[in-house]
Amino acid sequence: MPRSQVMRNWTMTWCLVLWVCVPSATSRELSDSSNFIHWHEWGESAFQKAQTEDKLILLDLTAVWCHACHVMDETTYVEPDIVTILNASVVPVRVDTDRHPDLEARYRAGGWPTTNILLPTGEILFQANAMTPSELKDLLNEMIQLYDQDKTDLRKQAQVLWNRVQQSLESDYAEQVISRDMVDHAVAFMKNQFDAEHGGFRKAPKFFEPEAVSLALAMGFVNRDVELTTMGLHTLDRQQALLDPVWGGFYRYAEQADWTAPHYEKMLTIQARNLHNYLEAFQLTQNPSYRSIADTIVNYVWDFLTDHTHAQFWESQDADLRSSDGTTLLAGSEYFALTVEERNTKGQPRIDRRVFTGSNAGMAEVFLEASWILRRPELRELAIQVIKKLDEERWNAGQGLLHVSRGEEVAVTGLLSDHMQLGRALVAAFQSTGERSFLNRSEQLAANTRDLLEDSQSGGFFDRVPNQQGLGLLKMPIKSALENLHTALWYLDLFHLTQRHDYQMTVQRTIGAVISANHPVPIALMGKTVDRWYRGSVHVAVVGVPDHPSSLALMEEGHRFYYPGKLLRQFNPEQEPPRWGEISFPYHGQPVAFACTDRLCSPPVASPKDLHASILNVVGQK
Repeated sequence: MPRSQVMRNWTMTWCLVLWVCVPSATSRELSDSSNFIHWHEWGESAFQKAQTEDKLILLDLTAVWCHACHVMDETTYVEPDIVTILNASVVPVRVDTDRHPDLEARYRAGGWPTTNILLPTGEILFQANAMTPSELKDLLNEMIQLYDQDKTDLRKQAQVLWNRVQQSLESDYAEQVISRDMVDHAVAFMKNQFDAEHGGFRKAPKFFEPEAVSLALAMGFVNRDVELTTMGLHTLDRQQALLDPVWGGFYRYAEQADWTAPHYEKMLTIQARNLHNYLEAFQLTQNPSYRSIADTIVNYVWDFLTDHTHAQFWESQDADLRSSDGTTLLAGSEYFALTVEERNTKGQPRIDRRVFTGSNAGMAEVFLEASWILRRPELRELAIQVIKKLDEERWNAGQGLLHVSRGEEVAVTGLLSDHMQLGRALVAAFQSTGERSFLNRSEQLAANTRDLLEDSQSGGFFDRVPNQQGLGLLKMPIKSALENLHTALWYLDLFHLTQRHDYQMTVQRTIGAVISANHPVPIALMGKTVDRWYRGSVHVAVVGVPDHPSSLALMEEGHRFYYPGKLLRQFNPEQEPPRWGEISFPYHGQPVAFACTDRLCSPPVASPKDLHASILNVVGQK
C-alpha cells in the first residue's frame, strides 16, 4: 500500500470521526488457545503497554454472532506470521461490541469485524473490515513502518483534530426550527428510494428498515396514501424471504436485492423490530398472514431466546453450527436448509446467553404490544417480569443503568440506548397495567437521563456519560441521531401522559440538536418524530375497575386497533379521580372509554365494537 494512500486514508478517517462527533475498566491478557494471540481487553493496561513500549494498537471489533469474525479467527488470526507480529510489534486489543456499544459507535466502520490500527493514544490510523492473512500482514508492516517514520507528525495531526473537536463543543448554540415539511421530505425520499420490485428502501445489501416501514404505514393511513401503504406492506411481504421456515425468527440481512444470500445470525433486536412492524400490519389490515408471521417471531423468541427461569431474554443465535472450541462444523447456508429432524440430530447453533439492558427492554416493550394484539396474555406476564427485573437490578447509583448484569468484570454504565429503551418499556408497562408505579419509574429514569447525559448547552443527549479522561476516542462526546430521536419519542410520550411541559421542551431541544448536527440523519425516524411532534397523540382513556370484564374488553380493543401515536391509559375510579391533564372523565358505575385529542373528546363508549369508530371520529377520519 503506497505511503501517500495510507496518509490520505488516515486523514479521511479522522475527518469522518470528527464529523460524527461534532455535536475505568481493568484489563488483563487473554490467551486464546486456538491462535495464541495475547489479546488484551480494552482498558488502562493495554493503553499503558502501548504507550510505554511506543507501539501501535490493533483494535479488533468483533461480535459473538459474527460469521466473518469467526472466519477471520479460523484463518487470519492463526497464521503464524500474524501471531508473531501482533504479539511482538503491536498491542492487540479485542472488543465485543455487544458489550461495548460506546466503542462500536466510535470505532466501527461499515460492519463486523472492523480491524482498526490505532496510535498508542487510541486515535484511528487505518480501518478495514475482514482481512486475509496476506492483507493483514502487509497492512501491519506498512503501518509499523509509517509510525516509525512519521510518529511526530501523526501525533501533531491528532492533537490538531482534538483541538477542533473542543472548539466545536464550545461553539454557540443556534436554535433550530422544526418544520412540518420534514415529514413530507422524508416521505418523498422514501418514495424515491423504494425498490418497487423487491420491496425495501435500498438495492443491495438488503437490511431491515423498521422505521421506514412504520412511517410508510402511518402516513399511508393518516393521509389516505395508498402508495405509501403498499410500499410498507410489499416490503413486509418480500422480506419474509429472511424468515427461518423451520424455527421462525428473522436472519440479520441479505446480500442481494431480492433478499437472497442471507447472513444467518438471529438477533434479539431484529426480532423485536420486525415483530412491531408485523403487529402494525395486522392491526391495519386484519390480514391473518401478518398475524401468523408475528406469532412465528414470538414463538421463536419464546422457545430459543427466553430464559423463563430468570425472566430475561438472551441476545442472539449464531449463524453457523460450531464445536465447543469454535471450529465451524456446518455453515449457516447448509444448516438452515435442514429439516427440523436433521437440525435436532446435528444440534443447534450457539445461543449467546448474555442479557443486555436495552435489548431486553426493547423485546419486553413489543411483547406487551403483542400480548393484546395477538391475545396472548402469557407474553404480558413475562414482559412485566422482565421490566421489573431490569428496573430492580440494573440501576447503578449515580452512574445510570448497568448495560450488563451486576458483577460483570467490565461494568459499562449510563448508555443512552439503555436508558431510552427501559424508559419506553416502563411507559408501555404503565399503559398495559394502569399501575402508576411504572410511570413514576419512567419519570425518575428520565430525570436521571437528563442529569447524566443531556447537553445543557446545545440540546440533545450524549450516547454515554462524557469523560474527558476516557481512553482513546471515548473522550469524544457523540450524539447519536438515531438514539436521540428515539429518546425524543420517549419524552414526548411522557409529556402527553403527564402534561409536564418540561418534557415538551426537552423534545424540542433534542430534535433541534439532531437537525443542527453535521452528520447523516435517519430520514424515516426523523419523519416519524416530527409527525408525532406536530400531529400530537390520540388518548384513549378506559375508566372502570381493572378486573371488570367490560374494562378488560375495552382495554383490549384500545390496544388492538391501529392508530399511529396512540396512547392508552386506564383509570380505576376506586383509587384515583379519572383525570388526564385538564380533562375529567365522568363515571357512573360501569366501565366506559373515551377517545381524545388535544382539542376534543368523544362521548363515553361502553361497547368495544364502537371504540374504533369513536377514535376515527375525533380525529376527523370517519
